[in-house]
Amino acid sequence: MAGDWVKMRSALLANPKVHAIAKAIGRDRRAGAALTTGFSGCPDEVLSRNALRHVTVTALLCVWSSANEHAADGMLACCDLEDLDEISGVPGFGDAMAAVGWAIADADAKCVSLPNFSEHNTPAKDRTAAERQRRYRQNRNGAVTALRNGVTVTQRREEKRREEYIQAAPVPTSKPPKASRSTAKSTISWDSLEGWQGITDADRDGWAKAYPAAIVDQELAKATDWLKANPTRAVRKNWRKFLTGWLSRCQDKGGTNREPGRRQDDKPPPKSWIGEYRPAPYRRPKEVAGLANDLKLKEEDL
Repeated sequence: MAGDWVKMRSALLANPKVHAIAKAIGRDRRAGAALTTGFSGCPDEVLSRNALRHVTVTALLCVWSSANEHAADGMLACCDLEDLDEISGVPGFGDAMAAVGWAIADADAKCVSLPNFSEHNTPAKDRTAAERQRRYRQNRNGAVTALRNGVTVTQRREEKRREEYIQAAPVPTSKPPKASRSTAKSTISWDSLEGWQGITDADRDGWAKAYPAAIVDQELAKATDWLKANPTRAVRKNWRKFLTGWLSRCQDKGGTNREPGRRQDDKPPPKSWIGEYRPAPYRRPKEVAGLANDLKLKEEDL
């Protein structure tokens, strides 16, 4: 992916040579038709100097990108200044680059050189050899290059081995390692056609002792009817857990044959209390007032 990148200065837009190239393009009538929609005059008549500077930087990127892929030692072979016009897409751009010293044409050698280009970029033809030399120098010095958090870090082999040893060393801890949890798969299953499967006699005896108020066979039948009435909830992984929860709720509610509204362990009220209780007779407000006057007279006589 190194060939996809070209190094450019961040302040290139403010470079005086960029201003000079933009001024030259603005005065060239040939560039008017290329930069506008059919305008036959000079571009500076319809475009501002700021717009022409942005066009210049874009055209420079096209030229330098081509040189980064095809140049050798900053020189484009079999090329002239008119070819730079075709590469950039702006007529007269090659002459403007030559005017500011960023391109030098050699008619005899039929090439165009870009001064100082190789100091800032590595052409594709030289990139393989340069990369091979860099790796050779690193291996000779016993250094290893690594990428950490987006930053290239070079360290010697001894440091790398020591770092790997420190990272691989076990860290002592006071807590014992946790044992892996293994859950036994339940053998009990249910489907709407076959019903309950996998229930053994040992399961029935264990449930009868744990939930004495629940009649196991009747509760299994109730659970089957409930599952058929709720098919969306009839998909489960642990049917044993489902049945123990069902029987536990049955036991807490009083068992299979419980009386409506009363738990199995509730005691009925004593019969003597029921026989002796008599509700008070209903009296009208006038009768209550007369009784109150009689009681008041009796208290005054005493």
